[in-house]
Parts: sequence; C-alpha cells; structure tokens
Amino acid sequence: HRLVRACEMEATRCQEQGQAGVVAGGEGEGSRPSMRTDHLYYHDTELYSNTAKVLDVREEESKDGRKLVVLVTDRTVMHPQGGGQPTDKGLISSLDDAIQFEVHHVQKPRDAGYIEHTGDYVASLPGRFSVGDDVKMQVDAERRKLNARLHSAGHLLDSAFINLGFTDLIPSKGYHFPDGPYVEYIGNVPPDQRSEVVRKLNTEAIRLINKAMPVLVTYSEEGDRERIVNVGGTECACGGTHVKNTSVIRDITVSKIKKSKNCVRVSYNVSQDV
Repeated sequence: HRLVRACEMEATRCQEQGQAGVVAGGEGEGSRPSMRTDHLYYHDTELYSNTAKVLDVREEESKDGRKLVVLVTDRTVMHPQGGGQPTDKGLISSLDDAIQFEVHHVQKPRDAGYIEHTGDYVASLPGRFSVGDDVKMQVDAERRKLNARLHSAGHLLDSAFINLGFTDLIPSKGYHFPDGPYVEYIGNVPPDQRSEVVRKLNTEAIRLINKAMPVLVTYSEEGDRERIVNVGGTECACGGTHVKNTSVIRDITVSKIKKSKNCVRVSYNVSQDV
C-alpha cells in the first residue's frame, strides 16, 4: 500500500522556514543558497556521530531579542524539526574538544539545501568555530531512539487500519512528539464503533510489532527521488527517522479516537523508558 500523508508533508515545508524565528544577520549571507548539507540520518537512523566541516557560523537574533549562534556543516547526523517530528539535539566539538557547542535546535530553511544547528557554546571553553574548521558531531542518542520509535509507531497505525479494512481513511497529519503523539485521517469512525476499533488497533499493532518486520526505505525513480518509508506493509513519503524493524517499537498503546473537524484523531503512545 502507498499513502501520502499530505498535511504531514506540508508541516515539513512550514517548519523548514525556521523554527527559531531568526532574523538574518552575520557574514557570508550571500553564499548561503549554494551551501549543501548531506543528510546522513536519511541513510542510517542508528548513526549517532560523524565528522564534518563548518560551512557557515554566525550570530542571529530571535524575535524576542535573544542572541543565537547558528552553525552549518557539510554533513550532519542531526534531524531537523519537521514533518511532525521534533528536533534532534546534540553536541558539536572541535577534534581536540577545545571548543564545544551545544545544539538545542536543528532546522532546514525552506527551499535551502543546508541544515542549521542553533545553540550555544560551552561557556567554560573560550574557543569559537570558524568557517573551514573540522568538527565532530554527536546526536543525543536516547532522544533519537525515542523519536524514531514514536514516528514509526505512527506509521504502523496506517498499516493496522488497512489490515482491519479501513481503506477509506486518508492519512492527513502526524504529530510524533513525546507529549501526546497522534495521527489524523480524513474520514470518520462512527462514535459507537470507536472503543472497539481502539481495541482492534492495539491488537493488530502489537501483532505487527511482534512479527518483527523490516522497515524499508526506498526512493522513487521520478523527479526529486522522493524518500518512501514502509512500516508494517504500508508505504508513505517521509523524511523522518525510523526504527529498522517493527520489533524495535517494542510496544504501542492507542488510547482514544475522536473527531477533529473533517478528520478522526487517533492518540497513541509508546513506553518512554528507552
């Protein structure tokens, strides 16, 4: 099965415009459109570190007047916030650890080929990065693992619904944050059936987890080679991080189904003691 979670893809485009709400500043602004960052997380969710070269470093000002430091590198393991998934966090250090930069937010500006890492230097270390510096990057692995489980669990529900015969529900939106994840579908589940459907979804989702199915990532042959993720037998265009096997999701609990405008919202969660 092939699905396109249209609102999720739109959320990606909106969030790529800049979650930190910064006002452009600093040097080298004119060269930014030509910068490119290799998205290493596309190829391996379980890759938690890499080496890279600094392409841009600048200070910017947030809408509330805070000073922000932004680093751009030629490659990164850190996933930007978007597509219903929260930002990765981590640390960027010089090769000798004399400079350390704590990454609080990662974003991909709209229509840009590069990824921005926003954060602060470790105050106890005096060094600062310059363009051309070689660095090492380390993502918060525990946060990444939880984000991947939550995101894959949301996609797994697409497969569970189809397996239960709900082929008329159209995936619309996904929110895969730890504080109340949900997926939405255009369509309806009658109110008098929702409790039973919740029970069946839990049973079917656990069956797919226990089946230990590989999570497949492929790329379309046309156009921009769209990234396609298959979780539990259903394909969906997605740029997020995912587990490599449904068994890694470990568990899932669907708690409720409720009407939300012209959609039904399915609230779920996974155990968060990763």
